[in-house]
Amino acid sequence: MSLQQRLTLFFVLIVILPLAAAGFVVQRVIGDEIGERAIISLRPALDATVSIYNARFDVLDRRVRSAVADDTFPRLLRDKDRAGLDAYLSRQLADTADVDFLMVVDGGRVVGSAANPANFVQGFEVPSMAQIARAQPGAGRGFTRTPAIAVRIAGVGTVGSLIGGFWIDERLLTLSGTDSATDLSVVADGTVIASTAAVRSPVGMDVDFTDDFTATLDERVKAAATELENGVGIVASTPAAPFEASSRRVLTSLLVLLGLALLGTTALAYLLARLISQPLEELAQGAAAIAEGKFDHRIPVRSRDEVGQLALAFNDMTARLHDTVGQLSHSRDQLQRAVRRVGDTLRATHDMKQMLESVVNTAADALEADVAILWSFTPTRDELYGSIARGIDIDALPRLGIAEGVVGFVAERASSIVIPPPHGTQGLPRPARHEPSFPVALVTPLYSQDRMVAVLALYRTDPRKHFGDEDVEMVNFLAEQCGVAIENVLLHEEAQRLSLTDGLTGTWNRRFLQMQFRQVLATATRFDRPFSILMLDLDNFKQINDTFGHQKGDEILIEFSRRVKLALREVDTFARYGGEEFISLLAETDVDGAITTAEKIRDAIRSEPFGETPERHVSLTVSIGVASYPQHGETYAALVESADQAMYRAKQLGRDRVAVAEKLKLVR
Repeated sequence: MSLQQRLTLFFVLIVILPLAAAGFVVQRVIGDEIGERAIISLRPALDATVSIYNARFDVLDRRVRSAVADDTFPRLLRDKDRAGLDAYLSRQLADTADVDFLMVVDGGRVVGSAANPANFVQGFEVPSMAQIARAQPGAGRGFTRTPAIAVRIAGVGTVGSLIGGFWIDERLLTLSGTDSATDLSVVADGTVIASTAAVRSPVGMDVDFTDDFTATLDERVKAAATELENGVGIVASTPAAPFEASSRRVLTSLLVLLGLALLGTTALAYLLARLISQPLEELAQGAAAIAEGKFDHRIPVRSRDEVGQLALAFNDMTARLHDTVGQLSHSRDQLQRAVRRVGDTLRATHDMKQMLESVVNTAADALEADVAILWSFTPTRDELYGSIARGIDIDALPRLGIAEGVVGFVAERASSIVIPPPHGTQGLPRPARHEPSFPVALVTPLYSQDRMVAVLALYRTDPRKHFGDEDVEMVNFLAEQCGVAIENVLLHEEAQRLSLTDGLTGTWNRRFLQMQFRQVLATATRFDRPFSILMLDLDNFKQINDTFGHQKGDEILIEFSRRVKLALREVDTFARYGGEEFISLLAETDVDGAITTAEKIRDAIRSEPFGETPERHVSLTVSIGVASYPQHGETYAALVESADQAMYRAKQLGRDRVAVAEKLKLVR
């Protein structure tokens, strides 16, 4: 996507997104307002119906009490004249429109009744007089009734009770005189049993008597309800379609307005983006022409504003580049050819020291450095020492801890440092007290297989000759080549290692131990550091071979080697010395540290039996002899002899123990 397209898109989004959000809010507000007005319009119908219901109930109560007070009614009840009672009750119903049924109850039985027809939906079972008589006073499923009023005769006592009521049906709903847009329904226990809407059968409805709701009657409706009592309520509803259509019309209008705004905004954004991007396109074309070597290319200057000034500066730059590129190109090609030749040499050699010396010398020559030092890690990787140096006495270089001075800072942070930096001095570490200090320095880490292996430091004594970005790029290129070369050397050493390991246990053999001993001894001699040797021998191993066979013995030797390796550090060397005897070389470890390691190994061997299953478990112990440089010897033969004699003394003292060698006067 071009800059002009991005600017157009961003401008459109900046304008349209707020408009769209505002339109969405407006649509929601208008929709909610339309729905709220629909609900408000239902409340008067509900209030009117409830008022009619209450007034009618008051009339009902008075009519029932007046009927009981009539002299004729007690006489008919006393004579048990069923036909006369029914005729009397029918006349009472005929006199008023506010009562729908009357019944006489004696001893829980209906002994006389009269009722007007009810107007419920088809399929609703109208309650019988007996069911109404058993119901509680007040509203019920389709009716409301008065309490039973006792009929008493002087000298005789109570001869029965009179109950009156009216139907809560469509006829009651039509009395409110609501407008044609509002329907009223009677709901009993969640079922519509009567309605002014076109409801043909009882319909289930989830009614909320505390808030308005949306439901389905003969169509989708918005509704509000008022509960009478006992789960019976009046629901006022109006079709939701007109209000939803109004909301859709509002949404459609907003979308049309947004579409028109989008078209206008897009046109305006395109013109603005074109005004901004055209000078940039001309600059890009000019830069592309220069990249192709067309240094005579010029950008048209159309104004004297900032863009015009940029065009003038660009044209001046192309004229100067023409003079300098030719000079730089020749020297750059020569330097790259030299570096590539060195890279080929680095990849071809298998001598680590020779390869690293080549890296140091090449970096010093390519960057015209007066001093170059390769700082290597000690075996424990907690300090750095000068392993290769040019232009300075390597023996005068101190050890530097991680994060100590400039070199330690690079080793800790794994990032290059240029002193003085081309972009300010904030955050630079200070050189350590004994670290070489020169006015100009470039320090960078060297990697192999994603692991830092050394730190290369280049120094210039002339404070005016600063290292630049091109020097950093050159050193990084050499560092990459060095990493490839180190990997090649490590692969070569790995091939040699395969010939220096024990075929059964996979540990190093005696030959490799001797090679490692020479390196550790050289480091210890130079820096006056101790190291130690452990001689290990499994106790009573011959009995294992005699009892379980040599295959079981081999399995135990493999497991023994695994446990010992887990107890040692990565920098320690563990080798098979012969049979069930093993030897370990602990770099930079004194007597106390060697004893601690030996006890750790002894505990790892005796703490858990050998074998895969309980039936084949074998418990073993190990005797360990400890000898340290220089108090127990200064040569390979002397230290091994001291450790071996200490190990035999451990066996003589009862096995399963660690013994330290005594100072030897005789070295063989």
